[in-house]
Amino acid sequence: MEEKLEKQSKNDEILAENDKNSVADNKKTNNDIVQDNELPDEKSLKFKNTTKLNEQAITAFQIFAMKKYTWTIASLISIGFGGLGLGLCFVNAYIGVAVLVAGILGGVIFFPYLSREQIKKQNATIFEGKNYVNIFEFFDEKLVVTNVDGENDIYQIYNYKDLTQVVLFAEYIAIYINKNQSYLLDKKGMNKGTINEVLALLKSQNIPFKDKTTLGEVKKK
Repeated sequence: MEEKLEKQSKNDEILAENDKNSVADNKKTNNDIVQDNELPDEKSLKFKNTTKLNEQAITAFQIFAMKKYTWTIASLISIGFGGLGLGLCFVNAYIGVAVLVAGILGGVIFFPYLSREQIKKQNATIFEGKNYVNIFEFFDEKLVVTNVDGENDIYQIYNYKDLTQVVLFAEYIAIYINKNQSYLLDKKGMNKGTINEVLALLKSQNIPFKDKTTLGEVKKK
């Protein structure tokens, strides 16, 4: 019995020591995370940009950015229904022509129109006519994006190595934080440094780049 109690006591000591080490490791990990999310020293700020966006500008950009995708789908619709219509012409000329015309109209006119209206409707619900101001602060290793709403400024910190890609447009730069989310940066909104210096910094971080400047200007109405 005494031997069992002695063994049990040793086991308890080992478990207690393991728990102590585990807690210490967790504290270290948590401290590392906090440290990683701390705002960089303002003195190390390299470049700064203030971008003002409203619902119309965001909608115009999204429509513009999806232009290639929209027309690709529209072309597939027209080709698909066009081929079906031609095939049906051998069975019934009237039905075949009707399907052919419907496919062309659907792909060339209706699908692009519905896509634009869907984006407008979605943004009208999300943004509700508000204006948005994002301040971009570029440091050596981190990007700080602050959303200024007049009451509570909300900032996010991103390591350059975690950014998914950068897409260049004629007026804007889209900085993707993941495959589906991006920030729009107005090239004309530089407060410190130049846009070329910002691009050079981002390229030095080995972030994938896409150049869509040849698509033209984003038309804001």
